[in-house]
Amino acid sequence: MHLRISSLSKAFDGETIVDKFSYSVEGDFFLTILGSSGCGKTTLLRMISGILKPDAGRVELQSERLGFVFQDDRLIPWLNAFQNISIVSPKSSPVEYLSFVGLKGHENKFPSQLSGGMRRRLNIARALAFNPDLILMDEPFNSLDVVIKDRLIEDIQKLWTGRKISIIMVTHDPSEAARLSTDIILVQDRFSKVDEIKLGDPLERSPDDIDLISRDLLSRMKKFSSYLH
Repeated sequence: MHLRISSLSKAFDGETIVDKFSYSVEGDFFLTILGSSGCGKTTLLRMISGILKPDAGRVELQSERLGFVFQDDRLIPWLNAFQNISIVSPKSSPVEYLSFVGLKGHENKFPSQLSGGMRRRLNIARALAFNPDLILMDEPFNSLDVVIKDRLIEDIQKLWTGRKISIIMVTHDPSEAARLSTDIILVQDRFSKVDEIKLGDPLERSPDDIDLISRDLLSRMKKFSSYLH
C-alpha cells in the first residue's frame, strides 16, 4: 500500500483550506491526521478518498477496496442494522461485524432505535464488512462512552495488525493518535503549519510511551490554538 500526495490545494469561496500540501507513506500504515476542529483535516481526507476534487495537485493511492467511516451518519433509516450491512456487502456475515463492534443482539433494530454511539459503531461495522484494504475514518470515536471507545480502539488495532490493512484516521484527540498511529500528520490552522511524525509500530508502545506521546502532541496543538491567544 502506498499513498503519495503531491502539491494538493483546495479552497472554498476563495478561502484556502489546503495549500500545496505534499506527503507520502508506504506499507501497512496507520496514518492519523491530527488537529483542532476546522483546520482542514476532513477536507484532506475527502480528497484522498476521491470524494472531493482538489483545485490543484494529485493523490496517488494504491487501493482496490476502500471503506469510509464518515463523521456524519450515513445509515439507511428504513433498513435495520443487519440490512444496513448486507446491502453494501451482500457476501458478508453482518452478525460477525455487529458482534465486532458490540452490537450483537441489535440486528433487527432500525437506526432510529439506536443511540448515537450505537449508530457510530454500526457505521464502522458496515465499512469493515466491505472487506477493504484501506479504511478512511473521520472522527470514528465521537459520541462513544469511555468503555466502548476503549474496547473499539483495541479491536481496530487488532484488525489493523491481523488483516494487514492500512487505515487513515482523522481526529482532534492526541490520545487516540498516540495509541493507534504509525504516522501522524499534525495540522495547524488550515495547513499553515504541518508536522510529520513517524512513530513506528504502536504495539511496541508501553502505556508510559503513549502518555508521553499524547502529552507532546497536545503541547504542540496548544501552541497553535487561536482559542488560547
